[in-house]
Amino acid sequence: MKPFARVRGSTGARHAFAAALACTLVTPGAAASPELDFGFGARSQALAGSGVAVADDAAAVFQNPAGLARARGVELSFSYAFVNYALSENGAPSGLPDVNALEGGLVVPGSIRGVPVAFGFSLALPDGRLSRLHQADPSEPYWPLDDAGPRLVDVGTGFAARPFRQLTLGAGVGFVASLNGNFGVYGNAVAADGNGSEYASNLRHSVDADLTASRFPLVGIGFLPNDELSIGLAYRGAAVVEHRIQAALSGTLQIEDSVVPVRYRYESRSDVAYVPASLTLGASYAIRQRWLVIGELAYEHYEPFASPYAQTSSSVTLPPSVGLVIPGTEPVAPPPARFHDRFVPRFGFEPRFVLQRALELRLRAGYAFERSPVPKEQVGTRFFDVDRHVFSAGAGVAWASPLSPFSGLRLDLSLVDALGVSRTASTTAGPNADHASGHVLLLGTTLTLVFGGARD
Repeated sequence: MKPFARVRGSTGARHAFAAALACTLVTPGAAASPELDFGFGARSQALAGSGVAVADDAAAVFQNPAGLARARGVELSFSYAFVNYALSENGAPSGLPDVNALEGGLVVPGSIRGVPVAFGFSLALPDGRLSRLHQADPSEPYWPLDDAGPRLVDVGTGFAARPFRQLTLGAGVGFVASLNGNFGVYGNAVAADGNGSEYASNLRHSVDADLTASRFPLVGIGFLPNDELSIGLAYRGAAVVEHRIQAALSGTLQIEDSVVPVRYRYESRSDVAYVPASLTLGASYAIRQRWLVIGELAYEHYEPFASPYAQTSSSVTLPPSVGLVIPGTEPVAPPPARFHDRFVPRFGFEPRFVLQRALELRLRAGYAFERSPVPKEQVGTRFFDVDRHVFSAGAGVAWASPLSPFSGLRLDLSLVDALGVSRTASTTAGPNADHASGHVLLLGTTLTLVFGGARD
């Protein structure tokens, strides 16, 4: 991973260079990986994202890696999620694009000296792309939680052990990815004289991009005192996706018979996306082994998020003989985000019904309340967001020993509607000038193949 991108080449006009960078690196409209907002996989989504005490499949990598140790068979899962952002700003559609996300997961259990262990891998790939960068403008409406900058690729790996039947321990590392891009121009630029002299310029350009990643820790513990009760505690570290470009262009500018060496420097830096650190405590209880009730409370630490706006600086250097000094721009700190921390309660309910000896139906429902971390009173920013009542529902079918070589097959469906509570904020547009409303809808499905073994 490179900490920044560096570009060298001959100079051109400052605005032309900025426009080239914008065309190369920035695409308007983006949204975060659904895993960050709704949970990984259809089961977690149908339970309103709750899972720290019950996740025992690929979703456990992100929700509580200790749950991986409860798997007894190799599991391979494939998921698809569609997210529609029906949000409005001052009565007009927000313009946030839909997201089509592909997810995949793998869980491989085993043992070390008789101790059950397991490895897990999970991947969320929004829109089939590695990343798409988007920078915010303080004068324009911006949804920091829904237009989080890049379309984040979320990758996680975890390892868990079960030293005692009542205790599971797990840890892992997650990655959120974006792209840093380079734009370079090389050669000699000839100033226009009205007779087409600019066509004599000899310029070459190149475009390059580096995949970068922000790593964050995943730690979890599970306590299973009996067959009915499960308790989980999980920590997920913060991740900041930084967009940083450091460029240096050097070359010559030909004006009639004069050749002037020019050097141009440009730097842009912004935190285009932020995933808060979170600490979640949850519990589940199985009533008569068929009715699963889940509750959890998450603390999300948003306060460290600095700002999604860019800090830029530039300078142009000419030889002293030219007798001309072009002032550059010094770095100016962007307006701070001033986000506040929040608690998120989540509840889930999962009754199970035996249809046939090897066929089981699982119904699901969930609720969560997400208070917005975005302040209503803002200085120098124009953030839009709403508090959300998250209602979820879903169903799943589990088929034991369907056909060789599978020992199990599961198909899960999910429907989530995050209903926004309309609110008005004071922003750069004026006191109580900006009104946000709307909702976010998700549809998801997951197919899981199980090889060997059985599950607790």
